[in-house]
Amino acid sequence: MKTYKFKALMVTGSYFPEVTGGAVQCRLLVESLKKMVGFLLLTTTRDTTLPQQSKVDGADLVRIPIQQGSLIDYFNSIFKVISFYLYRKKDFQIIHLHGFSRKSILLVILSKLFQKKIIIKMTSVGHDDPLAMKKRGFFLYKFFALANAYVGVAPQFERIYLETRLPAGRFRLIPNGIDIKRFSPSTAEEKVKVRKLLGLPEKMKLILFVGHFSREKSPDILLEAWKQHVAEKFPDTGIIFIGSTNPDHYEVDADLVKDIQKITESCFNKRIFFIEKTYEIEKYFRAVDMFVLPSLREGLPNALLEAMACGLPVITSRLEGVTDWIVEDGKNGSLFESVIRDDLGKALISVLKDEILAHSLGLKARETVLERFSMGKVAEEYLELYRGLIPLA
Repeated sequence: MKTYKFKALMVTGSYFPEVTGGAVQCRLLVESLKKMVGFLLLTTTRDTTLPQQSKVDGADLVRIPIQQGSLIDYFNSIFKVISFYLYRKKDFQIIHLHGFSRKSILLVILSKLFQKKIIIKMTSVGHDDPLAMKKRGFFLYKFFALANAYVGVAPQFERIYLETRLPAGRFRLIPNGIDIKRFSPSTAEEKVKVRKLLGLPEKMKLILFVGHFSREKSPDILLEAWKQHVAEKFPDTGIIFIGSTNPDHYEVDADLVKDIQKITESCFNKRIFFIEKTYEIEKYFRAVDMFVLPSLREGLPNALLEAMACGLPVITSRLEGVTDWIVEDGKNGSLFESVIRDDLGKALISVLKDEILAHSLGLKARETVLERFSMGKVAEEYLELYRGLIPLA
């Protein structure tokens, strides 16, 4: 049996083959550090067709089914978590929580009981940052405050963290990382080939949106801006929406889905394309001409970094300490104010009418990711964090 320098239990709300930003980042980190760190994976799922125990990328993965409804199911899930922890407690020194919620409390209690080091990676401003935890109740914040280390993926997390009384030395700023080989620019010839493969129009200028159909991800803001400012002026443009529209998904707003489907009915599969799910999202990044992130709230958006890594001109809503930390307006992308309804339309037109600008923004975007957000650099920072928590003898 291989002896690892460190052993970590990675805890996420979902994991491959389920697709979420947190799951993607966790899997990338496991892949990058698997020669140095022994990983064990614990996740929850509402998909009863997925196996409760399996191996993914060589690491043991345990899924705890979460059923909405009965008290019996709730206590059954608690029993499974406790049983798993007690059975595998010798297989990890560190518990690395990717996000924090009420479900995390039990794991914190067990980790303190068995003297495991706790890392909390905060995933989204307004959701699991320290001030958000305080607003959600004294009890939740009390357990959140017991971690040995906190990771924020953007400067806004650090600013919020420092407003609390949590020890300043426990915070680390470590951004999300990108696989720069998987996400890389395409040539004009490659773009045509990929579009043929995906069944997309070969000559249309395509705008890409990636995210669940929720109010916070705001696909409606992009659609409204395109219809009002772009559709008639640039009749050779279209939008690809990638993300779940399934109202059973906890992040999806059913009313928003209905509204968008009604508005796009006349141009469905002509100028507007919906992709519910894909495991080869890099092909879509390599097939389109620009990327738009109209979100109202983010942690550090993977899709934005992936688009930039592919050399696309990106347009994103200005989120203080998050997107404006990544994108320098007019240099490696464009920022717009989501509260100004015409701002996105103007940004779209600016990029669409100026191919030289679009090319320049894309080149600088790729450089930004290579310099600051490659997964190799991010993995080294996590390895250093583990080393600080578990000093080697």
